[in-house]
Amino acid sequence: MDNVGGVEQPKRYVAIFYVLAAIALGKFLEKISMLVFSYARFNDATVLVEGWTLSTVIGFVVAAAVAVVIWRIPRTQMVSLEIALELKRVTWPSLRETRASTVAVVVASFIAAIVLGIFDFIWGRLSSLVY
Repeated sequence: MDNVGGVEQPKRYVAIFYVLAAIALGKFLEKISMLVFSYARFNDATVLVEGWTLSTVIGFVVAAAVAVVIWRIPRTQMVSLEIALELKRVTWPSLRETRASTVAVVVASFIAAIVLGIFDFIWGRLSSLVY
């Protein structure tokens, strides 16, 4: 791994992200291929093993090709590595801070709902008197 600014570039994490993104894209393209085959009334036959149909193979082959092509572009690889490096430098909140923030948001949302409910009730009463 390259060392930039005293921090190792997390190439492994970026590669794992690309693999997971390719899997997600493969599932999406598989569903799109299944729809196209069903509209075209084309038999989506089993290709390799049970569960691997032609649409599955097409979806995952195209997704793998897209992931490799995108990874091979120097600009996207550099930007991906910079993003991962920046995320590595982030100071993430502790569990206690996260819990406190979550409770604060829930309480504030509850108070806002009560205030808006009161305004809605009053506005509804005033509207019923006018109309």
